[in-house]
Amino acid sequence: MTGPIDWTGPRVWCAAFALLGLPLCLLLAVLVPLGEVADESAHLLRAVALLDGQVVGHRETVTYSDGVSRPAVGVTVDPAWEVLSRSRALAPDKIPEPEPMPAPGRPAFLPLYTIGTYFPVFYVPAALGIGLGQALGLTPAKAALLGRLANGAAYGALGLAALALARRGRPLLFGVLVLPMSLSLAASPNQDALMIAACALAAALLTGEESWRRGVAALLIALVVLAKPPYAAIAAMLLVPLPPRFWVNPVFWRRVGIAVLAVLPGIAWTLLVTTRIATPVPRLAYEAGPLWPGPRPAPFLGTDTGAQARILLDHPGLLLTLPAQCLFAVKRALTLAAGAIGLFGWADKPLPAVVYAAWGAGLAGLAVLCGRSIRLRGIDLALLVTAALVTAWLVAISQYLSWTNVGEVRIDGPQGRYFLPLIPMLVLAAAPRPAGVSGLRWAFVIATAVAALDLVAVPLATARMF
Repeated sequence: MTGPIDWTGPRVWCAAFALLGLPLCLLLAVLVPLGEVADESAHLLRAVALLDGQVVGHRETVTYSDGVSRPAVGVTVDPAWEVLSRSRALAPDKIPEPEPMPAPGRPAFLPLYTIGTYFPVFYVPAALGIGLGQALGLTPAKAALLGRLANGAAYGALGLAALALARRGRPLLFGVLVLPMSLSLAASPNQDALMIAACALAAALLTGEESWRRGVAALLIALVVLAKPPYAAIAAMLLVPLPPRFWVNPVFWRRVGIAVLAVLPGIAWTLLVTTRIATPVPRLAYEAGPLWPGPRPAPFLGTDTGAQARILLDHPGLLLTLPAQCLFAVKRALTLAAGAIGLFGWADKPLPAVVYAAWGAGLAGLAVLCGRSIRLRGIDLALLVTAALVTAWLVAISQYLSWTNVGEVRIDGPQGRYFLPLIPMLVLAAAPRPAGVSGLRWAFVIATAVAALDLVAVPLATARMF
């Protein structure tokens, strides 16, 4: 005889992820044209270059369509890969492009800008898939599809590990892992999906008490921070649960040491790429925006981190007001929320309204149910929410420094998917109530119902989009 279903246990949640999340990931890998996932072309070139031993991009001087020669960071690969993943026509009247574009057939330098500076660890699965396709003699298109599938397989493995190892918080982890946006990224060479799954696994590990869990979680956090240093504040996960009188507790200070060690490689990598590799992002000649404090005329030919830093130093209040406007203005917040649930293509192809409505209703239902089945540790929640806000602030500031035109009054670039890695750590502020099984049962019902809806609605919508 079988006993009652354990709604808090790993089996039902892993089964739901395998039956509802991973099939959608596979469908998206097949249905979405190459190049129609966020920044996919550049991420694909990084994976291909990694096969050739190019761990990070390098600088070269490139002549652009506006006739100006600029330094750029990129990789040297066969331009056939860029042509293959170029899903839309270039627009040199808006953004300068290399001219002439290198012809396919032999390796050539291709600019990637900020993507060329990322630490390569999360490109390994896609690179291995592409390499296997090449070894099997597949066409580049089929090898790229194999790269997508390999990335999805790595995402699935990390997600299943997170759900299996978590001692609590599986509904939240499951929700993040089966978001259409997460699965869309997983079905591409984009590194963001594996960062989301790595954060979910790190949070899951930290729900247990065994010493090995904290060490593995620290390694995962270190890899995430290496990939994108603005996420350094997620190392706060390693500090919880905060012990009583933590400021004099040696356990807390040992955890602080582990957190610092997890962040230091990312800081070192940032210094390396900033001084030796990173270059401005090219723009057509423009006049600096209204925040520019220097003399005019002030023409610029690209982004300028130094000029933006000067603006922020001259007006320190902008360090708070610009990110606040970017993240919390109502219209912008709704756009970010839609982007976190799912904006396909070049963040210009929304999903059906029923998908957004289902996720909104599902989150509201889970919040009510979780209130009955868990209790929150206030001091841990305060620390983790602060870490999430600091990370969001760092992401916004980094976009202002490296992506926004000089002197603009708003930050250009942040998207909802950037904030998905922050959600998993919130499970560490919750503890289950002894009589919370009924609420967790209904949480499972709601979460799987939304995922089942996505499995039907998202592929149908995707087929119409493209």
